[in-house]
Amino acid sequence: MIRIVRSELIRIWRPSFRYGGIGLMAGFGVLISIFIFTSADDSTEAVRAGPGAGFASAAEISAPGGFLTALGTTSQIAGLVLLSLWAIAAASDYDSGLIRVLVQASPNRVKLLTGKIVALVGFTVLATAATTLTIVLAARPLARLEGSDTEPWKTDFLTELLGGYFNFMIPALVWGVIGLLIAVWTRSPGIAIAAGIGYLLVVENLIAIVADDITDFLPGGTLGAVADGGTPDLAWGAALALTLLYGTAAAMAALLIFRNRDITS
Repeated sequence: MIRIVRSELIRIWRPSFRYGGIGLMAGFGVLISIFIFTSADDSTEAVRAGPGAGFASAAEISAPGGFLTALGTTSQIAGLVLLSLWAIAAASDYDSGLIRVLVQASPNRVKLLTGKIVALVGFTVLATAATTLTIVLAARPLARLEGSDTEPWKTDFLTELLGGYFNFMIPALVWGVIGLLIAVWTRSPGIAIAAGIGYLLVVENLIAIVADDITDFLPGGTLGAVADGGTPDLAWGAALALTLLYGTAAAMAALLIFRNRDITS
């Protein structure tokens, strides 16, 4: 297993993943931070401050944990980026024919795909950590530029930081696993990426038109609720449980498909 993980890490840690993944996520994090800090209104009412708050008032930004205000909005974009990267990592082996070589070298297909998942999890943990730290580092100069009070940020700084990172990382991991599942199923990175983005941006919005009550329990709504630290319609604990359920189900389905499908066809 260690050799499989190491081999996958070597292939994952290529410039397209480093710059196209970590760089893109961090870049979007800074861009969203700039937009949120510069467009914050002067309302003194803080609806909810802390990790995951999307568009915020000046009071929310100045509240404890306000340095992570942009993290929730960044979460959806980061999820799409990681869904794409996981799909590319899984489906490119079929396009290149490398999958046949890998299966011959390691006939245990479940072990082979598990090693890939472990390597991608490691990459995702690093990518989300880098994005979180980038947002934190960008927050203080932006707050000073806009005249926001950053003194409350010192309250429970480490707790807020770790909590915000956890709420950011878990949905990102699940989006990645969903991308892996679609890629293993379709054997095409293009189809997997299009299906994932289409579902998130189109399908759930269409469902919301006819059945708004269930959208909070669909993958997009559930993962978003975790990133936001919970919503009025879905508590954080319930959202986390559903998110883990979605991730586990997607991983098990991918392993089952990969184990039983003929890779030569």
